[in-house]
Amino acid sequence: MALGLPVLTALILFGIRSLAGSSSPGAPRPSGEAASVSPPPPSVAPSNGSPAASAQNPCAFPSLIGTVTVKHVAARAAPSSSAPAVASYGRKNVEGGPQVFLLEGEAKGGRWFKALLPMRPNGTMGYVPARSISLSKTWYRIAVSRSRFQLRLWKRCRRVATYPVGIGTGATQTPVGRFYLEVLLKPPDPNTVYGAYAYGLSAFSNTIRNWQWGGVIGLHGTNEPSSIGHRSSHGCIRMRNRDIQRLVPKLPLGTPITIT
Repeated sequence: MALGLPVLTALILFGIRSLAGSSSPGAPRPSGEAASVSPPPPSVAPSNGSPAASAQNPCAFPSLIGTVTVKHVAARAAPSSSAPAVASYGRKNVEGGPQVFLLEGEAKGGRWFKALLPMRPNGTMGYVPARSISLSKTWYRIAVSRSRFQLRLWKRCRRVATYPVGIGTGATQTPVGRFYLEVLLKPPDPNTVYGAYAYGLSAFSNTIRNWQWGGVIGLHGTNEPSSIGHRSSHGCIRMRNRDIQRLVPKLPLGTPITIT
């Protein structure tokens, strides 16, 4: 299902907390792949996912993640404070976790970063000033094949795991494109439609708009394992609970996910 259903609202009211900033006992933590890094100098090669990097080797560079550190930051249409604002973000996302962006390159000597934004239309880019974010990186990335009902986890240039998934139905298909993991939630009861964990992606449903937060697409566990391997959701990507539990300790928010 796409995140934002009344079920999700109820879960949040009962105390779902974003694990990206949570200190709840026993909650798995990313394994350090998102270690903080200093801003790269202008001569550094483009980050993974930028056009130049992707054209050469998509796994040759780590993905760069930006976490908002100021009260408000405007993502702009060009790397200039006078350029029109595309959207505005605070330190926290709508679920209360840290606001992160997947960074796709830099401009003006590293003073600005081109960021993939969690908004409609999918794939919207904007420029954020370097002084408004802290930088980290990850060598992990996810590739989802809708035709194969398959999720592949990559680290550097090595495929480290393959998992079966369920995807959206014909009327509510899982969108294709390049996105990232924006939010991580842990339902208080794993025996729900969202299973043990639920990532909210930077992706939005192409057809559902009237749910809370506009139909955010999720990557989550499920209490219906028989739905794995089928077109069975409202657009979200379903995994077996035991499989998504393997991902959570490894993947920081900002990890890129490509859906084809």
